[in-house]
Amino acid sequence: MKKETQFFWGGAISAAQSEGSYLADGRAPSNFDYLPLDSRRLKAVYKNQTDSILEPKGDEIYPGRNGNDFYHQYQKDIALLNELGANSFRFSISWSRIFPTGVEREPNEAGLQFYEKVLTELEKYQMEPIVTLSHFEIPLNLVEKYDGWENRQVVDYFLHYAKTVMARFKGRIHYWIPFNEMNMVLHIPFIGGGILFEEGKDNLSIQYQAGHHQLLANALAIEVGKEMDTENQFGAMLAAGKTYAYTCDPKDVFAALQQEKENLLFSDVQVFGEYPKFFSHFIKDKGLKLTIYPEDRAILKKNTVDFVSFSYYSSACTAAEEGDIDRVATNGYTTLRNPYLPKGKSVWQDDPLGLRITLNQLQDRYHKPLFIVENGIGTQDEFVDGRVQDDYRIHYLQGHVKNMLLAMEEDGIELMGYLMWGIIDLPSVSEGKISKRYGVIYVDQDDQNNGSHQRYKKDSFAFYQKVISSNGAVVFE
Repeated sequence: MKKETQFFWGGAISAAQSEGSYLADGRAPSNFDYLPLDSRRLKAVYKNQTDSILEPKGDEIYPGRNGNDFYHQYQKDIALLNELGANSFRFSISWSRIFPTGVEREPNEAGLQFYEKVLTELEKYQMEPIVTLSHFEIPLNLVEKYDGWENRQVVDYFLHYAKTVMARFKGRIHYWIPFNEMNMVLHIPFIGGGILFEEGKDNLSIQYQAGHHQLLANALAIEVGKEMDTENQFGAMLAAGKTYAYTCDPKDVFAALQQEKENLLFSDVQVFGEYPKFFSHFIKDKGLKLTIYPEDRAILKKNTVDFVSFSYYSSACTAAEEGDIDRVATNGYTTLRNPYLPKGKSVWQDDPLGLRITLNQLQDRYHKPLFIVENGIGTQDEFVDGRVQDDYRIHYLQGHVKNMLLAMEEDGIELMGYLMWGIIDLPSVSEGKISKRYGVIYVDQDDQNNGSHQRYKKDSFAFYQKVISSNGAVVFE
């Protein structure tokens, strides 16, 4: 089914945010299932605090446990994607559905069978699966007993999981993304790495150590995946977005440069097979204590990625001295408000040209095929008389697809495809609210999981359908 010259149009979801049924058919909880619908979601979480995130309150809501009911709705959802014209679909496999506690030797057959059925539906419509192995999800047992990705032993458990999945679906999946937005372990450590902080510990070192373990696991997964099937392609995945200097003051320009070097650290390693030169100085400057063995470096060097995939929602902005400059949300953290960008209806600023700039930045840096695997806006939608009139989403799509195509046609960007994030409404990572809607497909469900879970096509569905059928030409009309 793999076609080298095909441009992938489609959408993306994650298991943790979509499937629900978190204890069904042998599955056990993951870290994501313990993210409550409150302000603690993105904050650093300490093991020894009395209000631990792993000690649920009886009245709390956990959106990840319900998702959008993809576990039961997958056939209808994939049929809708086919109607949309999508030729590809990015989804993730739940580690906890395959190895419920992460340490089993034999996989949960019911979990594997679920993904067999998903793949069968995609094959029915000749839709290419783009599969993420770890999308902000790790079995809860590995968090509680092994401290998540802080512990090197988790590398072995992940590799066993990756081998099992790649062997089972050999020939049916060719595009693999081992880790979603690996750089987010620095911003949302519990979500990105299953890391629970402790008072008095060197938590920054723990975050970078966890990142190193993920890089090692990523490289080892590539090694075994290539041995299993030479047609397997593996991608880095980062939360991207150009960081602008707030002014042309050289100090601000340098601050932006430093922020980008840190943000691109993990993708640098995945592409080049080694840590960039600045990192040794960074380690000394921050007083980090990391364990990186010589054999680790050899593994990283040998097993680099085939393409660079990324999410883009908006750009960032920074200054040497931030002072009282207003801040605005971006993907998982906040950044300085760019006075040259409109706020718009989304929680972040709308910067379609920033996508073109980011594409140029990444191609100039990596010289690898690029793949936009997440792009979109999270907004409140009004569902009235069976319809969602989301002109703001159409505007966002039009601007970003237009700049993507200009980057390809005028800048020579080698791009594999464009996948819209949360193409079916799902609870957001940052807030846990399904009312912060991303999709062109509306789900009848509120933040408390009330509703029929029925799907409806928004106005943006018809627009994106035209984008795909015209191969993007409609955005220039």
